[in-house]
Amino acid sequence: MTWGYALVWAEQFLTRDKDPLMAKLKFLDHYGLTMTGVGVSELDRLSAAQRDAVRGYLADHDLALHLIVGAGWLNPDRAAMFRETEAQLAKLERYAALARCPLVTTGGGSVHRFTREPSLARQMDLLTEALVPVVARCHDMGIPFGIENHGDYYCSDLVGLCRRVPHLGVFLDTGNTYLIGEAPLPAFREAAPFVVGTHFKDHVVAPRPEARPLHFEVGPSVIGDGDVPLREAYDLLLAHASRPQDLVMEIEFIPPSFSGNDPVVAFERSLAFVRSLPSPR
Repeated sequence: MTWGYALVWAEQFLTRDKDPLMAKLKFLDHYGLTMTGVGVSELDRLSAAQRDAVRGYLADHDLALHLIVGAGWLNPDRAAMFRETEAQLAKLERYAALARCPLVTTGGGSVHRFTREPSLARQMDLLTEALVPVVARCHDMGIPFGIENHGDYYCSDLVGLCRRVPHLGVFLDTGNTYLIGEAPLPAFREAAPFVVGTHFKDHVVAPRPEARPLHFEVGPSVIGDGDVPLREAYDLLLAHASRPQDLVMEIEFIPPSFSGNDPVVAFERSLAFVRSLPSPR
């Protein structure tokens, strides 16, 4: 199990270098974390000198980048989607070694399970068609691949997708169950055997029946202070993930305040909570 950081990058976190990506890497190194996520297209936009600097810093400080791909998996123009898929895979193959990549992730797309057209069943068919070759290519490279629950699908939807796409895993965002109306612990339990990594995130939540329209409020929280059952989630992953020792665990932290030094103080409290969790045996 390795711990990193992903989103949100408050400006107070990025003071150690003028280059944004290098500033993120130096933040990781300062706090003894090991990775963050970056899109393959972001690496492609760097100059050769910038990529060389990233490659050297990663190697010298034993850091890694988990790589993020996306090609509009639900695009009704399937030929265009497959062309973009090949372009994304070419970038992935180009940068995987530079990134010392332990994991590739993606999201579902621009719709959600309650969208009427395409229907949920059709969305799952399109995702299956799109992801089978992508996950197979990553498997051939020896890199796990996970799809994130991004407030678009239930974890059970993604578990069903994993059963259709060989070697596909779930990149579990612990906070996003609330965005789609799931009870967290049953969702975590169902997903756990398929989980390859996490956005380890917390929220403060509350129903708002007095509001119009009715809604469920999801707000930022210091990790461990909110309403996500994070200790229980962690225990479920230790007990039921297929390879808990290989999980890519990234703290995703939305600061309750961006003022002054507040984000740094709140992040350090979040990190202390994470470090209070037991190590996998």
